[in-house]
Amino acid sequence: MYDETCIFCREIANKGNAAFVYRGLNILAFMDNAPIEEGHVLVIPRNHYENIYDIDKDIYLELQLAVKRISIAVKNVLKTDGLNIGQNNGRVANQVVMHYHVHIIPRYYRKKINWERENANIDDLEIIAVKIRAGIKEVKL
Repeated sequence: MYDETCIFCREIANKGNAAFVYRGLNILAFMDNAPIEEGHVLVIPRNHYENIYDIDKDIYLELQLAVKRISIAVKNVLKTDGLNIGQNNGRVANQVVMHYHVHIIPRYYRKKINWERENANIDDLEIIAVKIRAGIKEVKL
């Protein structure tokens, strides 16, 4: 399934315009281009599902295993004190892109989150993505 109006379908899944950390048959993960914190990753199904109500259960389970693997890699590579893992459903719940996605946001004890989001430089995102990709290869589930 592909939705031409969806930026994740059009730019990420179709054109590959992102700093990827993981590419599976059904699941993609990439650096958020307006990160809340350095290392902020988005995990999406390759096919279009708008929200948790629509996503195929097998794809959902596969995506959650990818979230676990990537979360462990982010924690190990970036030496985080913790992670926020979030997923929003519907505009009222602050879902901005209407393509199911999970946020993995690194957290640190002595650093406050800046919720003001600014677009990051793709080269800077790719530097972090390279480290996370290497970390994912080390994770055994």
